[in-house]
Amino acid sequence: FRTPLAAIQSNSELLQIMSNSMDGETSKRFQKVTGRITGEIGKMTEIMDDVLILGKLTSGNVDVKPEELNLVDFCQKLAEEFDDVQHDGRIVEIVTEGEPHNVYLDSKLLSHSLSNLFSNAFKYSKGKPNPELIISFKSKEFVLLVKDSGLGIPKDELPKLFQPFFRANNVIEIKGTGLGLSIAKEYTEINK
Repeated sequence: FRTPLAAIQSNSELLQIMSNSMDGETSKRFQKVTGRITGEIGKMTEIMDDVLILGKLTSGNVDVKPEELNLVDFCQKLAEEFDDVQHDGRIVEIVTEGEPHNVYLDSKLLSHSLSNLFSNAFKYSKGKPNPELIISFKSKEFVLLVKDSGLGIPKDELPKLFQPFFRANNVIEIKGTGLGLSIAKEYTEINK
């Protein structure tokens, strides 16, 4: 899949370069079309990456490397990465409950899971208050809760929530693959 997509991408870029020498209206039309092609290549690449991750998960080929982790620092750094790319000024607000302690996790798996949840929190709650990450520490466990004021998922569709390729009927207009939550769930379970 990657080879044909690369060929499509390079030819699209070539068309874009050629359009620069055309008259104004034709050039605009070419740029609109090549922009659409590039956008669709991006979507296809995202789907392929998610499918490959899902394949690794189902085959049990995920490399897990747990390490001691300062969870609060880790979450603050990850949240800042999301804060920096928000065009509407929203940020992830972090709330800590209980006595913080280090945890033993695979940071890459945790990063992927939380990144998906942060991304969804921003994507599905445009124009709403900041999403929150609540980190609750208990003596022998911790809970991470990502809270937003978004669309929500219709109650009758909740049983399908973690099925690969599932997208609720109220988000059809918002781009996504329907794989993010199922991957985040699998990574969370692997991370125990």
